[in-house]
Amino acid sequence: MKKLLIVDVVAPYEYNFEIIKNKGLGASESYLLSVANELKKTFDVDITTSKVRYSYQQNDIVFKKMSPADWSRDYDTIIIQRSPKNVKFLRDLYPKANLIVWLHDFFEASEWATMSKKDVEYILSECTLVCVSKWHKENFELNFKLRKIKNADIQYNHFFINAPDIPENLKVDPFKLCFMSAGHKGMEQTLAVFKHIYKRDNRFKLYIANPTYDQEYNLENNDGVINLGSISRDEVMKHMKESLCCLHLNKEYPETFGCVNAESNLMGTPVLAYNLGATPEILDLPFVYDQILEPYQYRVDPNELTLIIKTLLSWQKDRPAVKLNPRLNKEKIMKKWIEIIS
Repeated sequence: MKKLLIVDVVAPYEYNFEIIKNKGLGASESYLLSVANELKKTFDVDITTSKVRYSYQQNDIVFKKMSPADWSRDYDTIIIQRSPKNVKFLRDLYPKANLIVWLHDFFEASEWATMSKKDVEYILSECTLVCVSKWHKENFELNFKLRKIKNADIQYNHFFINAPDIPENLKVDPFKLCFMSAGHKGMEQTLAVFKHIYKRDNRFKLYIANPTYDQEYNLENNDGVINLGSISRDEVMKHMKESLCCLHLNKEYPETFGCVNAESNLMGTPVLAYNLGATPEILDLPFVYDQILEPYQYRVDPNELTLIIKTLLSWQKDRPAVKLNPRLNKEKIMKKWIEIIS
């Protein structure tokens, strides 16, 4: 069986299959575990992160310290999470290994934007880049083209979305809204809009959770807002299931995939979001456009507020029967991963 190493040099803290059950974790890290758990059926999988303190085994996967002395000498493939800065080091250490850089941030918000053309071209000569959506891939291709960088081997493969372990008989509260994304992805805008919603009808409540790890939210003086803090993925999806909709008014930080939006649709809960990044790519078909605010509606103005409130009131009477987008199929996505690795 071929050997696979997954390297995460930007881990926020130690994470594994036990920790994720009870603690909020960013989508990039939690999805790394999901993919590794599937890949172990085909490969011997090791995971090394900057926060692993000692080597141990869990779910037939070995977690190793970020110490090359503790690594196998014969990895066939190495997947580098997010950061390309260790490519040369890993290439020198494993001259025959297949190197993959698994991208999660859009180009302008990543270290690629500040790297020299020479360094980018070296990485591209040694690695395959894997993006997480068609939009994400096109974003990198456009920026490489603008910098006159050629011959980039860029592929993309969507995330799959695992069902949570929550009760099935949860009821929808027609006045419950939720924001379950990282704060820099539209929380300020969402809070500003919710203030107007709450003034119109103070039965509305906005539940905010931080399913990541690096932000604390001060939500004082926000009437009708409930701060859930950093909660586990199952808890996040339970709140989604009970909500009229997820109010994700992010108009600043493009989603390269947007796990939280796909998870909401899996719960049967529509999203109200801007047409930004990969968001429309992963929302449920045929209800994608019911959940999208178009670019000309970006400003917080009376017309936009009227549209948002009108949408919420209409959904209280007749909510779109959304479900997970069928293109986010685990079997197809894992087949593509194995093709990329092989």
